[in-house]
Amino acid sequence: MPRNTKRIREAPRARGKPAPPRKGPAPKPQGSNAPKKGPLQANQRPIVPFLRKDRILLIGEGDFSFARALATQYKCPNICATSYDSKETLFSKYPQAEENVETVLSKPDPSDSDSEKESQSKVLFSVDARKLGTQTGGGKELVRGFDRRERRRPAWFTPSTPDPPYQSAGAWDVICFNFPHVGGLSTDVNRQVRANQELLVAFFKACVPLLSKPPPLVDADEGEYEYEDGEGSDVEDEDEEENDDATTGKGVRTGPGQILVTLFEGEPYTLWNIKDLARHAGLVVVTSFKFPWSSYEGYSHARTVGHIENKDGERGGWKGEDREARMYVFEVKPKEKKKGKKRSREDSSDSE
Repeated sequence: MPRNTKRIREAPRARGKPAPPRKGPAPKPQGSNAPKKGPLQANQRPIVPFLRKDRILLIGEGDFSFARALATQYKCPNICATSYDSKETLFSKYPQAEENVETVLSKPDPSDSDSEKESQSKVLFSVDARKLGTQTGGGKELVRGFDRRERRRPAWFTPSTPDPPYQSAGAWDVICFNFPHVGGLSTDVNRQVRANQELLVAFFKACVPLLSKPPPLVDADEGEYEYEDGEGSDVEDEDEEENDDATTGKGVRTGPGQILVTLFEGEPYTLWNIKDLARHAGLVVVTSFKFPWSSYEGYSHARTVGHIENKDGERGGWKGEDREARMYVFEVKPKEKKKGKKRSREDSSDSE
């Protein structure tokens, strides 16, 4: 097994049995009675499901504070952050957005030994989450994405079994959409629910061809790998073994690409039935877990209406980061190899 494979801690996959029902009262409606943030359990570590080497596509960024956190705090160099609004509209709605965008696009500090040597990060505006890869959904920029640093065996190594055939795939290891919402189209709850469901179904279907597939299994030792650029393997330093958050550090992704969607807890968001929506696009939920607001430095929820100030000139209105939220992880459902075999029940693994 490669040396740093043990460090690969991608979002855990579902177990054989469904998670036990959550105890306590049912979620309350949004507004003043919406679920509030509670302290993490003593034995619970925040989950940050991003690898340093991931090619990350962020959809529906508001003020780009989430993209900034990934770029500066977690040193992710391969980020494409997109916004539904045009550049002019975005900067007028969110005063802090321009500075955050500049930070995401800035080159790494050469004096920072923990930063990647080069950053490919980019920012795109006027990207429709329902039409990813089309002219109004980022176009060829999203289809092409970033090149993956492919591993190859040394010339002298003879595999024990033949290599599987190469499978073409999309350019993104992670596609993340935090707090998707169509905005206040109507005061009718049912109409709002349907509009947001349509948004998510279209988003899921647009994501599928853009997701990466797992690299072929290899049986050489990690230290013997070579890369297409001629450099050696990336083996993590032992002193980085511990981390405050359950991040995967600098490891290499071994599983398929994943779609991450974050929603607030409680109604009306529970009425969207996001797991059922994903199944319509051929996806399966892998896990879900409490969204760790504090694990993303400087990140604040940006409402679709834009920045709101109170009479004192400070940020007004309700603050999303004061509320409970949950991140859902999806993957493309594997094709069944044999027909006639009893289908296993699709269930999810939820981390509190």
